Amino acid sequence: MKTIIDLSYMLNGTFGFICSFLVLFSIKSNRYMNLYLAVMLIMISFRLVFRGYLEITGQESLLIDISKNNFYVLILPLPYLYFKNLILQSSSIRRKELIHFIFPLLLIQEIRFGLIQTFFHLDWTLLIKVLIILLITYYFSLSIQLLMRNVWKKESELKLETNHDKLIKKWTMVVFSAFTLMQIRLISALLMNYNNHYFTDNYFIWINSMIMFAVFMMIITSPEILNGYISQISTEREATSSEMTNWRLKSIHQISNAQDFQLSQKIITELNAYFQQIDQFIEQEHFFRQSGLSINELALKLKMPKSHLIFIFKYHSTISFSDFKKLIRIQDAIALIDEGYLKSNTFDSLSKHVGFTTYNTFYVAFKEVTSKAPQEFITSSES
Repeated sequence: MKTIIDLSYMLNGTFGFICSFLVLFSIKSNRYMNLYLAVMLIMISFRLVFRGYLEITGQESLLIDISKNNFYVLILPLPYLYFKNLILQSSSIRRKELIHFIFPLLLIQEIRFGLIQTFFHLDWTLLIKVLIILLITYYFSLSIQLLMRNVWKKESELKLETNHDKLIKKWTMVVFSAFTLMQIRLISALLMNYNNHYFTDNYFIWINSMIMFAVFMMIITSPEILNGYISQISTEREATSSEMTNWRLKSIHQISNAQDFQLSQKIITELNAYFQQIDQFIEQEHFFRQSGLSINELALKLKMPKSHLIFIFKYHSTISFSDFKKLIRIQDAIALIDEGYLKSNTFDSLSKHVGFTTYNTFYVAFKEVTSKAPQEFITSSES
């Protein structure tokens, strides 16, 4: 039975190496985000393969010597840096990120050589364990704050979540859960190993293996997660317009009004055609670039009965007509930004061009739709 378990470690680690190469080949999509992920996967996969090999060949004593190096400490900042670059879509390494590795490297050297302990003639074993636990807690806190604020938070009604966004949200939950459980296992190992002069993460290795198998499977079955976020809404809208729609064939609210019920029976077969007619007209005519437009004016332009359009927004749209205008105008603004509109124009000019009466209303709407201020959005798109 033990041999089978050890073989499973080796097989799972090999599977991890395959996933690591897949991540490395996808580096062009988000170079430094995936570099952090690849390093994590390679180190964990090597750990699994090496552990299984040493157990099968009867070299368990080597595990103790290897554990004294405590290279796992170097992994601790990686999940946070991965999540950070996933959100920011960084195209270059920020030098200040390298600061995160200084303290882990110093800890590894102290654990291995005990220079400070020798110099001061003190046994710092317990203190170093406490420092490692504090380091784990620190990066756990940073990661959860980052993800809660930028990925897992409750979306605005206006921020239409694509299937890709949902997949990224699920992916970050899986990766975060995986590393959280591994960190809990590591803390348990440190506490259980209180009386020893080295620290090991050999305890409960099967938990590590099972967790990482789930991560590996998600990479294989959903490789699009390696592309990260598509930062520009206009590009995303073109690529996944059917996924971003606010229209719903099934009524969102229960129809209790007899008149509405009759109208529902009349237009139910035409809903898809109406949805397409509205979307195509809005995209081609830039209708909402005019300020102060009403639903009546849109119905006239569409040559659609006003009652039909009101009914559609009441029962078959996830957002109101007012919010729909706001969303379309912000998407229009982002498309213009992509085309270089701001190279020769101001934000104030842009806000009026897409239909807002003031820059303040444009600013509030932009932040509501994208979760970022206009300048912040441009900066994150360029980084």
